[in-house]
Amino acid sequence: MKKYNIAQISFLIACGSALQLAETFVPFPVPIPGLRVGLANIATLLGIVLFGVPAGFEVAVFRPVITSLMNGTFLSPVLILSFCGSITSCIVMAAIYYVVRDSSSFSIITISIIGAVAHNLAEIVLAYYWLIHHSAVLVFAPVMVLAALFGGYLVGWSTKYVLDKMEQAKLNAFSAFGAAVEDGPPAALRLKDKLKISGAFILILSTIFWSSVYAYIALIVIVIALIVIYGENKKAAGSRVLSLWGIVVFSFVIPAVFSTRGDTLYHWWIFRVTFPGLMDGVLFALRMLFLIFISAWIGVTDPSKLSLELAWILSPLKYFRFSVDRIPRITSLSLSFVPLIWEKLSKLKPKTLKTVLNTLAAFFVELEPETKQPAADAQVPTERS
Repeated sequence: MKKYNIAQISFLIACGSALQLAETFVPFPVPIPGLRVGLANIATLLGIVLFGVPAGFEVAVFRPVITSLMNGTFLSPVLILSFCGSITSCIVMAAIYYVVRDSSSFSIITISIIGAVAHNLAEIVLAYYWLIHHSAVLVFAPVMVLAALFGGYLVGWSTKYVLDKMEQAKLNAFSAFGAAVEDGPPAALRLKDKLKISGAFILILSTIFWSSVYAYIALIVIVIALIVIYGENKKAAGSRVLSLWGIVVFSFVIPAVFSTRGDTLYHWWIFRVTFPGLMDGVLFALRMLFLIFISAWIGVTDPSKLSLELAWILSPLKYFRFSVDRIPRITSLSLSFVPLIWEKLSKLKPKTLKTVLNTLAAFFVELEPETKQPAADAQVPTERS
């Protein structure tokens, strides 16, 4: 257990986000939206091992959010599924690590595999009970588990490799560096900003209760009107909706071709199309499309303002001794680190897993931003993990 500051944890979060962004450019052999190896979990594991469970939990919470702000999927189903999986995985890995960390049989690879399985199963369960309430979704559970076994092993091996490299070079602790943040977050939120973010959260939660095709059509029209009237960047909002079209198609196809209700309209092999199945597909596709439009409406907001909006929404957590003031600071620092990391990784030759891991190990001490924050900001009070 070591002390860490906001700059250090923000850098770990940025590393995880950069790895997750890099994975989006690597096609996965199984055509399931969102299915990836999960290299971003390296950052969570490193946080747990280097600084303790609280640090790993902060990485697991912020990493999906920072990634969604970078690729335009904030508050979309992609973020919600990733966030749920990340938190579940971290809780499972942290619990196991806490129990076995002093054991001679401790294996970071085993912990990673179990965490990866927990991550993918959490996403399947959430998708079934919230997004696509159809038994066909559960058919993908074995594939998700197999992918988790492979991905978990790779993440565990990669984490162990980075830790070994750090130990060999005596780089087993971060230096207390600062980060350049060009534009500080606004001092306060306007009423319009508070209404916007709270309205988005309420609309997302309302999808638990809506089960009418006509209701979702009406809601989509309302959100489109909000984007047209109040949208800060309509073109960016439209491009973000188009970038997630695959999830909408997937949400329609699964219930439509694996239906078990009603008279058969078409049947071939394991595929069975019925009218109730088609209606379920339309309903789930509209639900997904509605959530994506909500994401497009919110996601084009300036990230620094979004971080303050998140802090405001989560402000009741301060009564549970949660430091809400950390949210905008960690968000701003992490967003400033991601381009620095991405630039370093993009220049690697050859671009292999080992060269990436070697760079990550060296990053933790050697990265020095050209412009540092004032000393008052760089010397963040340390917290006991």
